[in-house]
Amino acid sequence: MKKTLIIVALTTIATTSFAQNQQEQKEIKANKSTQQDVKTRAAGAMGKGESNEKFGQPKRIEDSYPLTTDADRQKISKMMQQMTVDLLSLFNQYKEAHWNVNGPLYLPLHDYYQEQADYYRLQADIFAERNLQLGYSVDGRYSTISKTSNIPDFPAGYVTDNESLKLLIDRVTVLQKEIYTYIAESNSVDPVTSNKLQDLAYNVDKNIWKLRIHLQKPGGTGENLPWSGQQSRDRTGN
Repeated sequence: MKKTLIIVALTTIATTSFAQNQQEQKEIKANKSTQQDVKTRAAGAMGKGESNEKFGQPKRIEDSYPLTTDADRQKISKMMQQMTVDLLSLFNQYKEAHWNVNGPLYLPLHDYYQEQADYYRLQADIFAERNLQLGYSVDGRYSTISKTSNIPDFPAGYVTDNESLKLLIDRVTVLQKEIYTYIAESNSVDPVTSNKLQDLAYNVDKNIWKLRIHLQKPGGTGENLPWSGQQSRDRTGN
């Protein structure tokens, strides 16, 4: 009886072991088949006769900055540095106007100037970070802004609503012209930066338009806006 039980147990163990071995063999074959399939697809995708695991690694990060040459990077970096200080200058000037504006338009202008100050501060961060992506540091210190910004300084003290509008129009227009110059200069060299400048240009154009609209008298039809004369000439052909 004992011999029979032992034989049965040994037979069961052998059967189980054989089944497990068969299963393992199937899994090994399946894995090999999958690996071969991956290699075949990779080789076909790359146009090579081997797996992409064997291809050389990309260059180190110090050799992988945007743009092709150091000269191009330096050119764009100078633009980004200038944009950063001018945007920070406008941020500060909008805050001055936000704090010191007076007159009937105080409430809408007070809120709008804060909105624009926030916008220019965020834009300064975008262009500063683009400079870092190019491999250059950024100088946004107050002393650097005061020395290198192309934006004229904002007068101290209280300003009337109309005066603040005219002061800001003049200053934002300086930035507007600078942006369009940089778009043209960067378009072929660095389309990514040019694209960001174009996004900025759209909003700066919109900002100037809104500032000008505030200068119209109640009930005005826009006849005194700077482009109304050009539109009239376009219609008459003269």
